[in-house]
Amino acid sequence: MAREPAPTAPRADWERTLHDLDVGVVVQERDLHISYVNPKAAALLGLTADEFRDRRTNDARWDAVFADGRSVSPDEHPGPQALQRGETVRGVIIGVKHGVADERIWILVSAVPHLAADGTVERVVISFSDISDAQRAFREQESTYQSVFSSMSEGLAVHNADGTIRTANASAQRVLGLSLDQLTGRAATDSRWRLVTASGEKVGPEDIPSEIALRTGLPAGPTVLGVHRPDGTRAWLEVQAAPLREQGDAQVRGVVATFKDITTERTTRLALEASRAQVQRVLDAVPGIVYQYQHRDDGSGGISFVAGRIRELLGVSEDDVRIDPNRLFAGLAPRERAALQEAIARVVVTRERFEHELSFEHVDGTVRWLRLFGVPDTNPDGLLYTGVVLDVTAEKQLAEALRLRQRREAMGDMAAGIAHNFNNMLAVILPNIQMAREGVDDAMAEPLADAERAARSAADLVRRMLALGRVDLPGAQPQVDLVPITMEALHICRQTFDRGITIEEHLGMDQALVRGSASEIQQVVLNLCLNARDALQGVRNPTLTVSLTADGARAAVLTVRDTGVGMTEETLRRIGEPFFTTKMPGRGTGLGLASAFHTISEAGGTWSVLSTAGSGTTFSVRFPLAIPTPRTPMRAVAPGRAALAGTVLVIDDEPMVRSALARQLTRAGMHAELADGAERGLAVLREARLTNLRAVLLDLSMPGMSGLEALPLIKALAPDVPVVALSGHVPEQVDLSAASAVIGKPVAQQQLEEVLRAVLLD
Repeated sequence: MAREPAPTAPRADWERTLHDLDVGVVVQERDLHISYVNPKAAALLGLTADEFRDRRTNDARWDAVFADGRSVSPDEHPGPQALQRGETVRGVIIGVKHGVADERIWILVSAVPHLAADGTVERVVISFSDISDAQRAFREQESTYQSVFSSMSEGLAVHNADGTIRTANASAQRVLGLSLDQLTGRAATDSRWRLVTASGEKVGPEDIPSEIALRTGLPAGPTVLGVHRPDGTRAWLEVQAAPLREQGDAQVRGVVATFKDITTERTTRLALEASRAQVQRVLDAVPGIVYQYQHRDDGSGGISFVAGRIRELLGVSEDDVRIDPNRLFAGLAPRERAALQEAIARVVVTRERFEHELSFEHVDGTVRWLRLFGVPDTNPDGLLYTGVVLDVTAEKQLAEALRLRQRREAMGDMAAGIAHNFNNMLAVILPNIQMAREGVDDAMAEPLADAERAARSAADLVRRMLALGRVDLPGAQPQVDLVPITMEALHICRQTFDRGITIEEHLGMDQALVRGSASEIQQVVLNLCLNARDALQGVRNPTLTVSLTADGARAAVLTVRDTGVGMTEETLRRIGEPFFTTKMPGRGTGLGLASAFHTISEAGGTWSVLSTAGSGTTFSVRFPLAIPTPRTPMRAVAPGRAALAGTVLVIDDEPMVRSALARQLTRAGMHAELADGAERGLAVLREARLTNLRAVLLDLSMPGMSGLEALPLIKALAPDVPVVALSGHVPEQVDLSAASAVIGKPVAQQQLEEVLRAVLLD
C-alpha cells in the first residue's frame, strides 16, 4: 500500500485544515502519545484536548473492543498498527468508552502514516467517525438473526469455503447429537457421519447437498440422507443447501445447509408401507374378494371398498370396479340379482351375519358360483358389512361329481344286489334246462336250446352287473400289457365294424404294464370303441382314432376319439351311470361304460371325456404303470371222463341252488350232503359223520360267515378234501390258493363234472 508523504505546509496550516473537518482527527506521534486533537474528535469521544494529550493511542482507559466483543490488544489498535507496518489501516470498527462514563461509542477508524525525509514514520494521522447508530442497528439485526438462528426448528449449519462447519444452531446440535464445539470444524464428508441414501446405499461427496452447492455455486436438494449419531441411532434428514456470497461477488464464500429431521415421519411411513404390504399380502392370499358394503339409514347402499382377486373371479379390473362398484355383479341374471337384493334387505333388518350363494356368467362364458360372507358393524352412516366373496365353483363341481359318483355307486350296489339274486336263479334255471333237454323229442329240443342260450346270455349280463358293485379285497392285482390288448381290440373292431368307418391307430409304446385282468381291460377298450362306433352312425367320413401314449414314466394314456354326433351336457353329466343309455330300446343295457369305468377305477386309473353335440367325442383313460412282478398262475383244470363216486358237501345259502347242485351231483354219480351256510357246513365237518367225503362245493357269497372266511377253517378240518369255490364273480386279487378250483355260477353239468374229475384226480 502507498505511504502518505510528509506534510510540507506549516503546522498551523494543516491544523487549521483539520480543525474544520466533520470527522474526528487525532495525530499520534512515534511514542504513541497524542499531539493533536481536532474539535470533532474531542466532541465524539467526550474528552478535552488536554485529556487527550494525557493518553496514548493504546491507553487501557479506552477499553477498546472489536465488533465481535473481543478486546483490542495494545498492538491491535489502528494507530500502532499503521506506525508499526508503515501502511494505512482502513475501516476498523472498534468500540471505546465515551469520556469517563461507562457509555461506549462505536467508531469507524482509519490510520495514515506520515513519513519523514528518510522514509521513517514520523507520525500517524488517525481519523474516525461515529457509527454508533449504525452499529446499534447492526447489533440489533445481529441479535434478531441470532434469535432466529437459535430458535429455528430446522437444523442449520454454516459451512466455510473448505466445507467445514463454521457454526450450527441448537436444532442442528439436537438432531445430530453433537455440541457446537464437536460440530465446528467437521466437514460434511467426514466418515463419522456414515451417510446413506434413502435406499440404504453409501453416500459419496457428489451426493451431499453442501458439497454440491460449494462445487456448482447453485442451490442443492432437498435430499434424504441417513446420518449416524454418537448414540448409535440413525437420524433421517431432508437436507438442502445454498451458497454464500458477498453482494456483487461471484466467489462462493461458504454454504448454508438446512435440514429437517424426518426420522419419525420416515419410520411411520415405512411402518405404514409395511402394514399396507402386509395387508396386501393377506388380500393376495385370500382366495376371493374382500369388500365393504355400506347400507345407509335412508335405505340406499353400495360397495365402498373392494380388493383381491377381482379380475380372476369376475373378469373385470380393479380400476373398473373403483369407477363403478356395480360392475362387480354385472354378470348376474335378473333372478340372481333379485335374490341377492332380497338377501341383503333381509339381513340389514335383522342386523345378522350375511351369507349368500349365487351363480353368474363369467366374461369367458363359463358359469361360476360365488359365496358371499359379511359381518355387520354400526357406523355413523348406517350399517357397514365387511366380508369376502369366495369362488366355490370347484366346490360345487366337486359336490356334483360326488353326487353323481354316489348315485352311480348306489346304482351299482343295487345292480349287484339284483344280479346276485338273479345269478342264484340262473344257477337253478340253467342246469334244469340242460337236464330237460336230455331225452326230449326234436319239437322240444329247439325251444329248450333257445332257453339255454338265453340263460347263458343272462348269466353273462349278470356277471357284468356283479362287477359294478363288487368291492375287491386288498392284495396284489395281476399285471397285463395294455399294448397287445389294445391291438387285439382294434383287430376285432376292424373285423366287425362297418367298412365305411376309418379306424386309425397311434400306438406310441412298446409295452404298458397296468394292473387288472386282461379280459376286463380289453372290455374297457372294446366298450369305448363300440360307443364310438354307435356315435358314428349316419355321419359323413366317420373316423375312429385310438392312441396309446406315455405320460412320463408313470402312466399310459389310452385315447379313443370319434368324429360322431357328440353328446349334450345332460348326457355328459349322466355318462357312466348304470342303466343309463342313449341307444334305442333293445340296443344297449347302459352297463357298458359303467362297468368300464369301474374297471378303470379298480386299476387305479382315471378317465375324462370331452364332447360337444355335433363335434365328436374324446375319451381319455390314464392307467398308472405297474412295476413288473412275477405272476403265479391259477391251477389249471384238466378235463377227464373218469367215473365219479363218493360224497360232496354242498355249502350254499340258497335252497334252490342247493337242490340244483344236488341233482347235478346225483346225475354225475355222486351223493350230495347239503348245508345252508358256512357255520352249518363247518359243524357237519366237525361231526365227522360223512363217509367217503370226496369234495366240498363252497359258495363264496353268503350271509353271516362268508365262504372266503370259511375256506381256511374247512381246510383245517379236512386238509385232504379238495374245495371247489362257487361264485358269480371272483376278483382276481382275492387269495383262493386254498381252493382246488373255482367255478362261476351258474354251473353247467359238463363243467361241474370236469372240475370234480380234475380235483379228485389231482
